[in-house]
Amino acid sequence: MACLNNRLSYASWRLRVFRQLFRPNGSHPALYHSKSTSRNGTPLSDVLEFFEDEEEVKRRRRMYPSRRPSESLPQSPLITNPRPGYDKLHKKKRRPDPTESNIHLNPWAQALASPVRACKVTGVRMPRALLSEWGSIKRPDVPDKLWLLPVGLMKDKFPIETVLSKKSASKATNNNPNSVRHLTLRIVDRLPLLRTITDAYWGTKHARNRSPLAKLIPHRWKHPAGPMTPRDEGQLTWREDMPEFALRMMRQNVLKVLKKASDESSTQPEKRKVWTDIPMKQYGRSYLSRRTFSMEPFDRMECSAVLVLNRRKAKPGRITGLYPRMPNEVFVSWEKKTAPVFDLTVMLSDEELQELKAHHPRFENTALLFRPDNKATIDAMLALWKLRGFIRDDRVLEPPPLAYNLKSIWRSRYLL
Repeated sequence: MACLNNRLSYASWRLRVFRQLFRPNGSHPALYHSKSTSRNGTPLSDVLEFFEDEEEVKRRRRMYPSRRPSESLPQSPLITNPRPGYDKLHKKKRRPDPTESNIHLNPWAQALASPVRACKVTGVRMPRALLSEWGSIKRPDVPDKLWLLPVGLMKDKFPIETVLSKKSASKATNNNPNSVRHLTLRIVDRLPLLRTITDAYWGTKHARNRSPLAKLIPHRWKHPAGPMTPRDEGQLTWREDMPEFALRMMRQNVLKVLKKASDESSTQPEKRKVWTDIPMKQYGRSYLSRRTFSMEPFDRMECSAVLVLNRRKAKPGRITGLYPRMPNEVFVSWEKKTAPVFDLTVMLSDEELQELKAHHPRFENTALLFRPDNKATIDAMLALWKLRGFIRDDRVLEPPPLAYNLKSIWRSRYLL
């Protein structure tokens, strides 16, 4: 069998085609030794060499590299795109938006961006920055009893040790990682909730067979999955003054972070403008609202807060004996940027407020505008926010307004 138009055998023609199909990239096509001639009898190859010099041929080969005939065939997607989901999972990180460049200086965004966790008492899910960590601590007066305390607020008071039973202590010697970790649970920061737990715990102290605190212990802590045995559960106790104790710990924490923020913001005060005095001649809601609304606009107004430090010229109510309550938030400048109000005359005790005023003269003012710009000041703002939410709607620190039953002069004079 022979191939037509080429005086070649079929075997030679097939071998030549296979060599052309499977030759490596970059190789030049095979030159056929055909007897092609021009009209005047000159071989065609001589004619091409006459018109094309060697440099022109090299230039064309560089511009138009030869392709293998197999590359013109449809390619399998397994070869062209071996990892179809790789580009989607490994996208390049987008460039930061200029409007989002100061997000790390926004304390509210930092708190809301923390992981969401569940409160063990109420079951409500909130950001972790708004929850307190509670753990068990050995009582100094009674060796075989444990206190359930807010250990997250007492990190600088004493080293917290993990409370384990004898069985878990023996496991700890065997390098069991599950038995040496510190066990903590999270409870929402609300003073009325602590008062309710305290009343329920001590109100049924003598009429129960099991400690009510055992319900707060997660199942993963209990035996046999966890290190706590039934004996450890029975040792848990609740302080009788737990609401006052937690309030005192949180106030001390706020006082500490405010002092630290004041010290670290003392450099370049005119440029940074962390603390701005609000001129108020008298303590009151309307005075504060008018002063903040008349302020000039400035950068990052939405990250600021108002601190009320003095009850200047304020008088308690004639009937209730209570001072007027400050608003929860005010407008800053005519752009109406909302800023929360922290009334430190209510949030802190008189002794702590005097200690804060003695630390720096700026706290002698009636009100201050506080705008954080670093980690220390952001921590102070978050601590103030937690304390404000802790005492909100408390019947002792913030009693509800009384309903007055005053006699009407119209009824007494004209209707009766």
